[in-house]
Amino acid sequence: MKAGIICTNGLEECEALVTYDLLYRAGIEVKLIGTDKIIKSSHNVEFISQILIDDFDYQNYDCLILPGGMPGTKNLEANRKVSDIIDYFVDNGKYIAAICAAPSILNHKGLLKEEKFICFPGFEEGLKTASSKAYTDNRIITAKGLGAAFEFSYEIIKSLISEDKAKEVVSNIQY
Repeated sequence: MKAGIICTNGLEECEALVTYDLLYRAGIEVKLIGTDKIIKSSHNVEFISQILIDDFDYQNYDCLILPGGMPGTKNLEANRKVSDIIDYFVDNGKYIAAICAAPSILNHKGLLKEEKFICFPGFEEGLKTASSKAYTDNRIITAKGLGAAFEFSYEIIKSLISEDKAKEVVSNIQY
């Protein structure tokens, strides 16, 4: 299994890096896909992308992950390449996971249904969200925010591998 986390300037770094860490522990091949080589988070933390978005061979990935944060979510949504990749994942029945404000990108594309997703409060734009920290509907996984990064990662691991593997990973980190 392969997962790509799309990173752009202004993202919430912990939503990307906690997810990366837990998926890695589950044995999922996970990569940080950057819109730039050096990514600067909303909290001025800098890290290096493993793959630039223009070199991202997304057709060979099983899950696309969109971290939130501001202005990171707006930067992701404004990026045409990100939009095209989301469309490819939808058209090909692959998993898309978005956390915090990032589910709003999927909402703007008409991919979310009332009570079938979760996001940071205020970004639901007219739809009623589910009442959990993380939620999976078909092949779209969404979560409330940084405080739900573990539940978000759990849902991704459960979807890509199994619930047993997800339980094992969170148990091993003492969650």
